Amino acid sequence: MNEIVRLINKHNDVRNGAINLIVSENKMSPAALSALSSDLASRYTAPFHAGTDVFQEIVAITEQKSRNLFNANYVNISSISGSASLMAVVFALTAPGDKVGRVPPFFPGGGYPFNYEVFDRVSLPLPFDDDEWQLDLEATLELLEREKPKLVILGASIFTFPMPVREVADLVHSYGGVVAYDGSHSLGLIVGKQYQDPLNEGADILFGSTHKTFPGPQGGIIATNSRELNDLIDVVSNFTPLNGPTMICNPHLARIASLGIVLDEVPWERYAEQIVKNSRAFANTLHAKGYEMRGQSTKKFSEFSYCHQVLPKLDRQMGQGYRDKLKQHNIHVDGFMRVGTAEITRLGYEEADCVRISEIMAEIVSSNQDVIPSLRHEIIEMNARHQEIVL
Repeated sequence: MNEIVRLINKHNDVRNGAINLIVSENKMSPAALSALSSDLASRYTAPFHAGTDVFQEIVAITEQKSRNLFNANYVNISSISGSASLMAVVFALTAPGDKVGRVPPFFPGGGYPFNYEVFDRVSLPLPFDDDEWQLDLEATLELLEREKPKLVILGASIFTFPMPVREVADLVHSYGGVVAYDGSHSLGLIVGKQYQDPLNEGADILFGSTHKTFPGPQGGIIATNSRELNDLIDVVSNFTPLNGPTMICNPHLARIASLGIVLDEVPWERYAEQIVKNSRAFANTLHAKGYEMRGQSTKKFSEFSYCHQVLPKLDRQMGQGYRDKLKQHNIHVDGFMRVGTAEITRLGYEEADCVRISEIMAEIVSSNQDVIPSLRHEIIEMNARHQEIVL
């Protein structure tokens, strides 16, 4: 057997044998996966080439379904990642030297750690309240009024609460700026109507990756109701044969076909509703076990989580230690020990399952044993009962 094929099979065994709580991942259906290995995977999209008629139909259908699902007048599905979507927005709407307002990355803040300075943009971190784990709205509005960045990007990678989109958008629009929302982690919840709706709350652009709470192939999408903004973004992100490529020469046809399948197959509202229920079951149980949750002191929200993430308040060294210990018991989390419920929700896990998993996790990380055989066995058995996509 080819060595790479052997390793792919080994990877599949490892992943299928574990409960995956990584917040940035999800489970693709066999139908969506089949598109990625179709003949489309090696083809080009431009009608400049013969033989693209059928694919143009796939693109048109996928774009229309995306517009309907995101309730947006315009969508761009060319981006091959969430980061590429972000870059397209930044390049289209700012020039070298311009300031870009952003949620601070990592801790405190949880924003996406994009390096604006490499592209000669000036990063303008928005004030963030670590205790409440959300933007300090008053200080943020004061900063924006003073600095007037051309572009402000809301949304984050480490979050549990909605963001003050309307308040920020009202201020930014008053001086002619643009607000974009990074929904890379939350797109599946947004279209499932279980999280804030950024475009409806005043954001000019919604963008993100299509493989986190949105359970599709790795890739990106950009949605807006503004023709002007869409045209600007289109110039930097779509290939036109006469003008030459800019950011994207070929948008990966198999990915777009796979995305089109996912748009239709998910019962979005039931799926998103169960994700939030599962997150709250995790958070409430971990808190009852003595874990402090990020933002638990806030008076603005009554729940620990409004999304797919559960955030115990741990330092990075502790989080990485817990990650390694849980891995020995076939539970996968990241080095921050963010707990994600999107993938397990697709596989049919419900609140009672999440309560039990969180109890097991708490027992594992508090134990002096490297491996507790009975708990590892329980996780393996639970995982074996949840191998098929349900939502």
